[in-house]
Amino acid sequence: RSHFAQGVCSSHRGGSAMAFRLSRFMRFAAEPTGVTNRLLLTLGSPAESICVRKPIDSVTVPGYEGVFTLTNNHSLTVSMLKPGVITVREGSNTEEYFVSDGFVFFNQAKDDSGCCTAEISAVEAVPTSALDKDRATQVLSELLSGPKDTEWDKTKIQLGSALCNAVIRAAQ
Repeated sequence: RSHFAQGVCSSHRGGSAMAFRLSRFMRFAAEPTGVTNRLLLTLGSPAESICVRKPIDSVTVPGYEGVFTLTNNHSLTVSMLKPGVITVREGSNTEEYFVSDGFVFFNQAKDDSGCCTAEISAVEAVPTSALDKDRATQVLSELLSGPKDTEWDKTKIQLGSALCNAVIRAAQ
């Protein structure tokens, strides 16, 4: 697990090495059979693949230019992600994941299925239910009470504070 996952998550799926091997294998997985005109979502991090070409209705992401929603047949998009919540909608089901940062790529369908793809590559992606608001508050307090002598100290406080505040907002 990364430092982030160890620091502010109450639980996180184990088996990072196995998940990584599985994610490499799943990149070449077959198309979902019989699926047409749907958005196919791939969501993962270096540690795990959360979903691979999963048919969904929409995904809402925290882009640096603002929060936006992708649906099938959206215009081509490449965007950097900032810390925040990704919301995946499939029918009446909603799943939420916190991402520390990353990228989203949206591509048009490459075949006659009409299925466009959204690929989200996050540095960290964890279910919001795994976030620990109290721990994030404690880490923030430790950051703010730490040394402020060097430029590195100031940068660490600035970046760490932004990430901790995003976790606190996203924690349920």
